[in-house]
Amino acid sequence: MRSLKVLILEDNPFQLMVLHQMLNAFHIFDVLTAQSVDSARESLLRRGAIDVAICDLYLEGASGLELISELALKRNAAALIILSAATPQVIEMAAKMARRQGLRVLGCLSKPVTISGLGQLLGAFQPCR
Repeated sequence: MRSLKVLILEDNPFQLMVLHQMLNAFHIFDVLTAQSVDSARESLLRRGAIDVAICDLYLEGASGLELISELALKRNAAALIILSAATPQVIEMAAKMARRQGLRVLGCLSKPVTISGLGQLLGAFQPCR
């Protein structure tokens, strides 16, 4: 897998760690992790724009939708992977919103995430250069 800069927004510490390890298995080591929208904002301010955001929709406090909108507005991400245990209708609504705002949606990962599912979505990412 090519070198990518990825942000994971996931409020469950175990799932966050598993996703991080899966990315490392694909030789993706430039990974920003955040358990809250505020933490994700701080990481983006410090480290700059990312290639791919992996965002959980349901978090304690602010919704992942809030960060998705900000990523699109500020052009801080080239692509998005939605991470959720939500209903297909909720996921599709989030994907449509992200696309309307200019984000490329690579797809959705349901929980628990599988390494093959993550690999397929990451494999679909083509940087705009």
